[in-house]
Amino acid sequence: MEGNKVKKQLKMGFILFGVFLISGSIQVIFTPYNFVRVVSLFLVIGSSLSLGAFIREILIIKTMNPNQ
Repeated sequence: MEGNKVKKQLKMGFILFGVFLISGSIQVIFTPYNFVRVVSLFLVIGSSLSLGAFIREILIIKTMNPNQ
């Protein structure tokens, strides 16, 4: 029961994080101010890197433990 709850929370977190990344990317593209563009770009790149590292770790754990 708790495993399903954790999976639902992970899916919801990924969806919300994806929406955050998309909105940040749109802000980088359409903002007229260079300072806001640079800061937003750093935040989008940093958060994308952290999300990619998290997904990579989940995939590594799944390949090491095929029962899950």
